[in-house]
Amino acid sequence: MKKILIFIILPIFVIIIIFLITKENLNLNKLLKKIEQNTDINILLKNQQKWGFYPLIYYKNKISINNKNNTLIIENSNISITKDYWFTTPFKIKLDSPSILYKGLNFRNSILTSDYKKNIFYLNKFTADVIDGNIDINGTLQFNNEKKLVLKGTYKNIDLNRVLKQLNIADWERVQIKISSPNFKVITNNTSAEDIIRNLNGEIDLLGSIFFVSTEEDLFGAALLSLLTDKIKNMIPLSESINYLLKNFSNKPSNISGKIFINQGILSTEKLLLENKKGKALISAILDISTNNIDGKIDLYNEDKIFLTAELRGNLQNPEILIGGELFAKDGKNKPQNIKEMFQNGIESLIDNILKLNE
Repeated sequence: MKKILIFIILPIFVIIIIFLITKENLNLNKLLKKIEQNTDINILLKNQQKWGFYPLIYYKNKISINNKNNTLIIENSNISITKDYWFTTPFKIKLDSPSILYKGLNFRNSILTSDYKKNIFYLNKFTADVIDGNIDINGTLQFNNEKKLVLKGTYKNIDLNRVLKQLNIADWERVQIKISSPNFKVITNNTSAEDIIRNLNGEIDLLGSIFFVSTEEDLFGAALLSLLTDKIKNMIPLSESINYLLKNFSNKPSNISGKIFINQGILSTEKLLLENKKGKALISAILDISTNNIDGKIDLYNEDKIFLTAELRGNLQNPEILIGGELFAKDGKNKPQNIKEMFQNGIESLIDNILKLNE
């Protein structure tokens, strides 16, 4: 009888010990404090917690999250944390949020599923709607001294113009760009916001569409410029280049494809292909993500030969767009022209610029 009691009581005693140890490990304040210390965010749990202990330990609550400068805001989200009674199993964390704001960019209907074990946060899946598109990401975040962050996944149909505008990086009115990636991977160190960018490395496969918008005023200005070339011969290259751009690339969709490389926070691409039924261009560019300064070149082709070269220089918010190439090389006196300045202030400004160039 005594042996039978021991046989019955011992497993119950072991289960109680396991339960107490596991519950202690599932100390939410301790766990969330560690996440706060390693991610520079603040976490607030609401007074709506629910506990369960069978067939596993689970915890549910409402949660709000923000970082110290409020560039990240998560409100009224649901969090659940579960843990098996077996010692070696990870904590399973699920977060679903109707809205995650990052610098004004809204990630809607976000769902995050993850595991946490031995100071490593395993991001199994993060999905969200972003403007008209969506993202699907997985990766790992190490909470050890290295603090390595690895993210990979896909994104689809992201409206780049609205993203840049909401992030207060640039507001492009004349170009509409939507991008997708069937595969991307980035690696960095999660020590501070600056270090994340400074140590960012990776590769991004890029697909998308681009639409250059021209107005009736632009078309009239191009026609006027063509008429004036009879009187102002050194304007012929500029006139031909503007007419080429309007004829082949304005007000019609073009496809864009290629690969983007990131090395220590510097984004670059070589021979990114831009094409439609009438024209083709190859884009090479370098972009400093921390400053948003770009130095790029676009070679535009006519019958498989470079007809025109455009250069982008300066900040993404308001870069210079210089046009040159073989057309301009025929006359050594002609230098690349800032095409944006020729049109941005209307027809009167265009004529003034023509007269100044003729002088």
